[in-house]
Amino acid sequence: MSTTTTNKDNIDPTSLARTLSHMNKDHATDLLHILIHFSPLALLQLPLDLEKPIRDLVRDLRGEDVDIRLIDMSLAEMKVQTRAKGSVQDANGKTPMITHMIPISPPMKSWGERRERLVAMTKEAREGLGLPAEGLPGATEEGKGKKGGNAGAVVDTYLVPRLFWDGAVGLSVAFFFACYTAVKGGYVEPGLWVWQFTQRWWPLGGAGGFRWLVNAMFWPVLAIHISEMIMFDRSRLAKNEKIPMGGLTWLKWMVSVFFEGYMAFRRYDDKMEELAKKKH
Repeated sequence: MSTTTTNKDNIDPTSLARTLSHMNKDHATDLLHILIHFSPLALLQLPLDLEKPIRDLVRDLRGEDVDIRLIDMSLAEMKVQTRAKGSVQDANGKTPMITHMIPISPPMKSWGERRERLVAMTKEAREGLGLPAEGLPGATEEGKGKKGGNAGAVVDTYLVPRLFWDGAVGLSVAFFFACYTAVKGGYVEPGLWVWQFTQRWWPLGGAGGFRWLVNAMFWPVLAIHISEMIMFDRSRLAKNEKIPMGGLTWLKWMVSVFFEGYMAFRRYDDKMEELAKKKH
C-alpha cells in the first residue's frame, strides 16, 4: 500500500522512509501499544474482541492483528493506519484502512530526537498498559539504577472523594447527566416548571438554548469520561494486583473517575506518593 507523506517539517525523505520502514518491520506491536495508550478511543475502531478484559486484550495483542502501519511522522505527530473494524472489503477487493493521528507532546525540536522519543513513548505506553518494559533499549539499565519514586507503594483500597474539589467536580458532572435525563425525559417542555425556570434564568437562549446545549454536549462529554476511565485503568489499576478488574474496589474507582475525572487521578497519585514516602 503506497502512501504519500506530507513531510511538513522538511525532514530528509530518505531518513523518514528508513524510519517508517524500520518501525513497521520491527516495531509494529510497539506502534499498537503507543496508539492504544495515547489515543484510547482508537480501540473502538480496531477489529478486536472488546468483550475480553482490556488488560488481557492488550497483553495478547500484536501489531499484525490489526495490520498497523506508520505512514508518516513529523516533529509533532505520528500518522498510523490500521485495518477497519469488521475487515469488510471494498469494491476493489481491498480491506479498508482507518487513519489515526498520535500527538508527540511536547513536539520534537529536531528530527534527530526521533529514536529517543519513540523509545520514551513506547516505554510510557507499556507502563501505562501494565506491560513489561523488557526489550526497550536501555530499559534494563534504567530499571536497575532507578531509586525512589513510587516503587513498592500500592494503593489497595478505594479512597472517597475529598469534600470540596473532588465532590464539586463529581456533583457538576452528575448534574449535567441529570439535565440530559430531564431533557430526554420530557421534563423541559413548555408549561412545566423546569421550562419556565430555564426560560427565565438560562442566559443562552432560554429553555430552547438550554435543551440544545445539553443535547450537543452529551456525546462529547460521555466520550471524554469513558476515555478517562480507560486511561485510569491502564495507567494505574492495571499495574495494581491489589485491585483486580471487576472487583468492588475497582468498580468504585471506575465510577469515581467517570464523574470526577482528573480529581480521582490526583487522589490516587497523592496516596501513592504518601505511601512511597513512608517506605523511604
